[in-house]
Amino acid sequence: METGCEPCIELGIISQEELTKAAERLAGCLNEGDIVILSGEIGSGKTTFTRGIVKGLGCNPLVVTSPTFTLMNVYVCEKTVFHVDAYRLGSMEEIFYVLESELEDGDGIFIIEWGERLREFFKDEVINVHFEHFDEFRRKVSVQARGNVLDRIRRCLEIAERIE
Repeated sequence: METGCEPCIELGIISQEELTKAAERLAGCLNEGDIVILSGEIGSGKTTFTRGIVKGLGCNPLVVTSPTFTLMNVYVCEKTVFHVDAYRLGSMEEIFYVLESELEDGDGIFIIEWGERLREFFKDEVINVHFEHFDEFRRKVSVQARGNVLDRIRRCLEIAERIE
């Protein structure tokens, strides 16, 4: 399962349909307060992945839109999802201004596109999902986390794969 990153879970080179399915499986592994940072080039699958997570949490994935201009979209599913686009935010202070009350409450799952700058702040708690264009129709996807968080996700994804 792991090949090119340490410590991480390689989801492999996958199509858009497989990307959505992987995100649905990951949704079942997420707990309230989890912070998922999505990184990759424009068009690499970040919003598509978010649609899969939202679908996995029981909402219609068609409600998911990129929060580029709204900065944050909220989806009330089995667990509330705070979908943030940090691309246009210029500083850590701006990011925390947008998220401050939600982060303090710790209710819901935080999905942050372009949130690479936040990795160091959250360190152990963050789940990083990285997307790379492989070709026009497929992406190379990996999930990185530390310690217990990575172990929890690995076990959960393995169980979800066996059930399917």
